[in-house]
Amino acid sequence: MNQKDFYTEIFINANPEIVWQTFLSKDGFFKSFFGTEIQTNFSIGDKIEFVSVNGEEKIVHIYGEILEYEQYKILAYTDHPGPIYYDNHAELKSRVKITLEPIGQVTKLTLTNDQFSDDTLRKEASQWWLILSNFKTFLETGTLMKLK
Repeated sequence: MNQKDFYTEIFINANPEIVWQTFLSKDGFFKSFFGTEIQTNFSIGDKIEFVSVNGEEKIVHIYGEILEYEQYKILAYTDHPGPIYYDNHAELKSRVKITLEPIGQVTKLTLTNDQFSDDTLRKEASQWWLILSNFKTFLETGTLMKLK
């Protein structure tokens, strides 16, 4: 692994099925935290989008393609920032890989963000610390961290 890649492991007091559903369901964590939902059919090669809706307008925050998928165990996808962030969004690309492993009654979540096209996205990968910390708090307490 390149030293500039993002890699972390966290342990969550919930089983992999609950972790998976909370992370990826339409009304799960991303809807609560970022106001977005994940849209995909989870078939390898198909698109994945993190979207929000403002009135009639659909706003794509992140998009990509499913690279690996095994329900409750692994999700990997290419990660492009949405067109609202960068004019050259199609050129900016990385890979996100999430794996879940049951350990007793908890889940080990491993997240790798790598294969960066350039340093623009590499810098943004540091946001995973906040996202995953808030995700763990959300799962274990039912509330988001108070960031403001």
